[in-house]
Formats: sequence, structure tokens, C-alpha cells
Amino acid sequence: MDYAIILYFDEETESYFSNIIASIAESGASSYMVEAKVLPHITIADFHTENIDSIVSVLENNISDFSADDIIWASLGSFAPRVLFAAPVMNEYLQNANANINRLLKPLAAHCGYGQYLPFQWVPHTTLASHLDADSLNKAFNVAVQEFSTKKGKCNRLSLLQCNPVKEIRTWNLLPPASQ
Repeated sequence: MDYAIILYFDEETESYFSNIIASIAESGASSYMVEAKVLPHITIADFHTENIDSIVSVLENNISDFSADDIIWASLGSFAPRVLFAAPVMNEYLQNANANINRLLKPLAAHCGYGQYLPFQWVPHTTLASHLDADSLNKAFNVAVQEFSTKKGKCNRLSLLQCNPVKEIRTWNLLPPASQ
């Protein structure tokens, strides 16, 4: 079965992105994110395993490797034509979260697809609209560009999700880094 590990945001940041997602849906460009009840997030890994209990155990035992921290989203981007996203600035926090999760998963699971969530192959993003074609991408972009501006927020939870159908397996609250 396929799974993902994602970072969720503080309430204010989640609301900010949810409002953009809702505006895109109201424009008629794509309502997938609203209909599927996908909360704004950044995926840091996707993988396949038949033994999810071992993944839960490893995460539980190593959750201190992950912390809450700040993110700055500075631009809009696209995996044309299917996805419109807000792009966070790559920083040490995101790079380490991605590297740490993949280090933990490597002995227990196989990565999905072509490894797009592996370190140095990963494009961190917060999806604003998906299941688009060229016309709906343009429509969604026109809405997003009116509402989006550089945004500073905080990642404060790590979640393990089953994919297709989406089901939360476990979510951990993250603590601030020890040095703060």
C-alpha cells in the first residue's frame, strides 16, 4: 500500500492557504482540494510498504529528529498542467526533514514513482489546486496571483497518511528546535 508523510501548519497559515484553495474552487478552476478535504501541507516522503506498523514504530521512536519551525513561501509554481502550488524557500529545516524521513524509511519501504520525494530530487510545495488541464491551470493561477503574497508560517505537525483512499494513520505534534 502507498503512504505519505507530510508536514501540517499552524492554524493561521493553514487558514491562509485554505482561503486561496477555496477561492480557486469557487472560480470553477478545480474543486478537488475542497471536495477531497485536503488540508494545506508539504509532503516530505511517499513510499510503499506492506508493514505500516514498523513505520509507525520507527517514527514514534525517532520523532525527536523532527521539530516545528518556520517556513517562508515566496512564489507560485506549477507541475504543468496538473498542479498549481505555493513554493516554500528551501531552507535547512525542510532539507533536514526530507533527509531524515528518507533515512528512516529506506530500510523499511520502497519509494513511490520516480523518487520525486528523495533528497536532492524533491521540490517542496503546498498544492493549491490539482487535477487541472491547461485552461483550468491558467484560471487557478489568475486567482492565486491575486491572493498570494510572500507568507511566513510554521510547520508544527508531522502526519503519516495512507493514500488512495486518504486516511490519517497517525499525527505527531512537533516541538520547537531545542536551541530556541
